[in-house]
Amino acid sequence: MDLTRDAMLVSLRINAWSGRLHDREASRHVAIHHDADTDAGRYNKRLLPKSAFAELTETMGKARTAHYANTLPWDDQGSRLLTVANYDRYTAALDGLIERMVGERARFVEDYDSHIERARLDLGRLFRVGDYPAKEALQAKFGIAYRILPVQDARHFLADLAAGETARVKRDIRRQVQARLHDALGDLYRRLGKAVERVGERLREDENGKPLTFRDSMIENVRDLVDVVPRLNVFEDAELAGLCREVGDRIARVDPDVLRPSRRYDPRAREQVKQDADELTARFAGYFAPAAGAPDREAA
Repeated sequence: MDLTRDAMLVSLRINAWSGRLHDREASRHVAIHHDADTDAGRYNKRLLPKSAFAELTETMGKARTAHYANTLPWDDQGSRLLTVANYDRYTAALDGLIERMVGERARFVEDYDSHIERARLDLGRLFRVGDYPAKEALQAKFGIAYRILPVQDARHFLADLAAGETARVKRDIRRQVQARLHDALGDLYRRLGKAVERVGERLREDENGKPLTFRDSMIENVRDLVDVVPRLNVFEDAELAGLCREVGDRIARVDPDVLRPSRRYDPRAREQVKQDADELTARFAGYFAPAAGAPDREAA
C-alpha cells in the first residue's frame, strides 16, 4: 500500500444560514416578566418558517452523510481519507448533491419575499424587517464544497529541519500514520459489524413473543456497506475482505420480506439470518479496539 498513490485527503465545507436570531429585547422582556435576571436566558426567534429550509437542510444532511460514508477517518482538522478506488463514487455523489443544492437555493431566494410575509404573521410583534439579510446576500449563505489534497509523505516535513532532527521526526510521522491507518481500518470493521449487529437485534421478539418491526433499510444499509467497503479497503486487509464477502452472501442477499410477517414470510429463513448475524457480529467484535499506544482524540 502506498498512501500517496492509492489515496487522497478530502475535506467538506457546508455553509448554512440557520434563519434564527437572538432577540435581546424579547429576552429582556421575558426576564422582567418572570422576575429573572436578564442573563438567565435567551429568546431565539425563527425568522422564517421551518418549511422554508426543509429541502436545503435535507440536501446538506445527505451531503454530510455521503461524505462520511465514502471516506475514512484521518485527522483532527477535518480531513478524511478518500481512496482512489472510491474517488468516482464520492465525486459523483457530492457533485450531484451540490447541483441539487444550487437549484434548491435558487428556489429559496425566489420565494424569500413570500417566506418573509409568512414570518410577519407568525412572529407578530416580534417581527422586524431589519432582521432579514438582503436577498442578494443569500447566495453566500448556503453552499456545499469539497477540497481534495494529496496525502503528504514524511519528506514534505523534513526539508527545513536540521539533520539531527530528521530521524526522530520520521519516527513520529510513521507512528502517527500507523495510528491513523489502524483507526481507519477499525472504522470499516465497526461500520460493517454494527450494521450486521442491528440486523440481528431487529430479528428478535418483544416480551410478548411478537417479532420486532424489521424495515427494508436494515438490509439496504448492509448492502450499501458491502458495496463500498471493498473500495475503501486500501489496506488490502484480507480478513476484512473475507468478512465482507460473507456478509454479502449471508445477509445482504436476503429479501427483507422473508424476514417479517408478510405473504413471503419464512420463519426458517428469519432464524437462519438471525443466527448468521449473531455469529458474524461476534467475529467483528475483536476489531473494535483502539490502536495500542494511539493518542486519545475527541470525536469530530
